[in-house]
Amino acid sequence: MDEKNIVEEQNIIPEEKPVTPSVDTALLARWVRVLFWLIIASLLISFLTGETISETMPVVAAAAQIANILVVAFYGFVLLKMSAEAIRYRGAAICHFISAAFSLALFPISADVENPLVVIAALLAVVIDMIGEYYEYMGHTDVLVDVDRELSGKWFKLWKWYLITFLGIFAGTILTVLIALLGMLVMLVCTIGTLIVSILKVVYIYKMANVLKKA
Repeated sequence: MDEKNIVEEQNIIPEEKPVTPSVDTALLARWVRVLFWLIIASLLISFLTGETISETMPVVAAAAQIANILVVAFYGFVLLKMSAEAIRYRGAAICHFISAAFSLALFPISADVENPLVVIAALLAVVIDMIGEYYEYMGHTDVLVDVDRELSGKWFKLWKWYLITFLGIFAGTILTVLIALLGMLVMLVCTIGTLIVSILKVVYIYKMANVLKKA
């Protein structure tokens, strides 16, 4: 009697072989952990570039702006290293490099909010950041498909929420001109939503680093 018949007669279900990840989890785990700390650094730096610090300690604010440009550029470098495992990371890396280049080029006049170049650059930066976030989230989704499907799906859903809040703020800005109270309400809700998305990104990055390390 062959092995197949023995299994069927004894009602034994053969154990499924574990799926071997198609990506280099060790490499990704190392770089994703770096992304986590870069995000934390960016959040800390953002407090030093606020309006209050800019007015009271302009030198500190200027140094923080330079530090932020370096963080953005290095974040792009890390994503570029990760692109060996998912091509979409390359698009995210390019967006970060462009954003860093814009910020560096306009640094001398960045304080002049009435300068048309600053306004145009700010608008372009928003669009570039959105595209960069899309490629990064989709990159995370791709590399986690056969490592942790649930977390992979969460990254995809997070992109949807990111897009919804982004478009909501844009719509709220326009709506404020027509119906001020309603527009401000929409912007407030979407701003809170953006904050939640940002927090979830940090949480997912942390979880992702641990999942990849254990894979």
